[in-house]
Amino acid sequence: MKRILLFVLIAGFFYNQASAQNATDKSEYQQAMEDVVADIQEAGLEADFQPFANVLERIAAVEKKEWLPQYWGAFCYMMKSFAEPVAEKKDLLLDKAEQLIAAADTLNPNNDEVEVLKANIASSRIVVDPMNRWQRYGALSAMAIAKAKSINPANPRIALHEAQGVFYTPEAYGGGKIKALPLIKTAIEQFAAFKPASAIMPNWGAPVAEYMLAEAQK
Repeated sequence: MKRILLFVLIAGFFYNQASAQNATDKSEYQQAMEDVVADIQEAGLEADFQPFANVLERIAAVEKKEWLPQYWGAFCYMMKSFAEPVAEKKDLLLDKAEQLIAAADTLNPNNDEVEVLKANIASSRIVVDPMNRWQRYGALSAMAIAKAKSINPANPRIALHEAQGVFYTPEAYGGGKIKALPLIKTAIEQFAAFKPASAIMPNWGAPVAEYMLAEAQK
């Protein structure tokens, strides 16, 4: 984390230097992102994701052409919303997540990871008020997942999202653990085969799939 803060403090100075210096800046960016992404990956569900989001937004303010700071910032605000008990505050956090993932989408359109996170953020909106929101945000989530699948059907976070949708839907409405089991197994198989392009690319979700598998097999 110390390296991340150092990057944030000095990045503005280095940003406008000559092209040779810009190569060094890129390595500083890579290292800062690797550190904060590693911290995010190691954080538990009860962790405070706000410090990570703050650092990512500062990096994004300097590295204006990079989509990953925006993506991971959106992820952090979504994760923070899960722990927020007040509906109004949860929505504010999801507003921020939507703003950042929209920026990531502009920088890197037609990206399956961006679409999957869009779907997850939309589903998080449903949690705030299921009765009044399932139709609108359910449709948005389904559209994003369908687009992600058209781009890269092997992305394990697609199957994970679909498995979660079935897993947490009551059996009376066509869901449940048993129905989710094939999707969970598909997600786990895809996670086993998945290799992120770099240490700062999205690589989350496998522990959730393992947890659902254990629950579904009880």
